[in-house]
Amino acid sequence: MNDNLSDIELIRQVLRENNPRAFEMLMQRYSLPVYSAAVRLMHDEEDAAEVTQMAFIQAYKQLASWQGGNFGAWVTAIANHIGLRLLEKEKRRGEVRFDDAQCTTDVADETYNEQREQQLQTLEQAVAQLPEQEQQIIRWHYYEGVPLQQIACRLGQTENNIKVRLFRIRERLKKKIEHGNDN
Repeated sequence: MNDNLSDIELIRQVLRENNPRAFEMLMQRYSLPVYSAAVRLMHDEEDAAEVTQMAFIQAYKQLASWQGGNFGAWVTAIANHIGLRLLEKEKRRGEVRFDDAQCTTDVADETYNEQREQQLQTLEQAVAQLPEQEQQIIRWHYYEGVPLQQIACRLGQTENNIKVRLFRIRERLKKKIEHGNDN
């Protein structure tokens, strides 16, 4: 198989011809960046390898729903989502990993980490209250790294319109967060 095929061509081969070799090539291209992102998130190489594997399995299952953009960023976003879910499960169970214990021995670090985690949860709750299309714009732009021009094409709008919408969405999110998500 030609190693010079674009991501889109490989994805077409997977979807139309059910060609497993094409997906293997995508995995070869993006496994290291996805794994690196997972290591940064999980702070554990074994967990990162598991998250990477799960992300590619999920990407394969959802490949038909991929809407263009940077495939590597899309798989990385899936890995981040999986990793965050695993970390949340560990936290709920009260599991503490050695790496986590080392990183949070300082009281100031613990306070900062707790505040940061609370801010992220508050932001996720605020985003979840947005209309579906606005949530999609946020996912495409911030999680999947889709350029504004592509978002505009997908939605049949101008790039400037998308910039204005993102600005307004961010302002509403800021107000929701400042006033307790009730607005």
